[in-house]
Amino acid sequence: MTRSLIKRGRCHVFGDGIPLDEGVMAFKYAIGRITDPKELIPHLFEYIDPGFVARVKPGDLVLAGRDFGCGKPHIQGFIAMAALDMGVLCGSMPYKAMRGAISRGLPVLTGCIDAPGFAVNGDEIEIDFASGAAVNHSTGLRRSFPAMPQVLQEIIAHGGASGKLAAWLDAHPGQRAPEGSPSLLNAGTPVQIVRPAASAA
Repeated sequence: MTRSLIKRGRCHVFGDGIPLDEGVMAFKYAIGRITDPKELIPHLFEYIDPGFVARVKPGDLVLAGRDFGCGKPHIQGFIAMAALDMGVLCGSMPYKAMRGAISRGLPVLTGCIDAPGFAVNGDEIEIDFASGAAVNHSTGLRRSFPAMPQVLQEIIAHGGASGKLAAWLDAHPGQRAPEGSPSLLNAGTPVQIVRPAASAA
């Protein structure tokens, strides 16, 4: 079952340069390698907006300016946002941060110039990530933002990279390891990468 790429919820507006560490999520959760959404959600955006957690609801959307998710590409904030089924519209996002968000199943539209000007905190908005069509149901304003690339749509529709891989394996059962096969990663067996020998000049 695939997920809809249309989201409707209340928006939370942020400006430019919101970092992942000490912005989206406190750095201590990244350094502590915390990945449990239940532990992370209560601390989402708390460093820059202490009241965020009291306001946020599942399905809400973040509108941000340029360079959203800058800094080290730690994914703890994205884990929490994806667990809340949120979405992001922003002016721009660093490549590594985008990769982390998409892999966790968090839909993101970039290239949304003046996205924060589309709504204010608390407005109810609807976004079609496949087409970029956006409606602010609180004001009646409509916008057309750049659509999410098709290859990313497919990953998001499956809930992230692991869901996309599971769907691929379902469609290609011959590529699955035989039932009961020991995992090389859990066997303690060193993995040796063999590189082809350089050809003689």
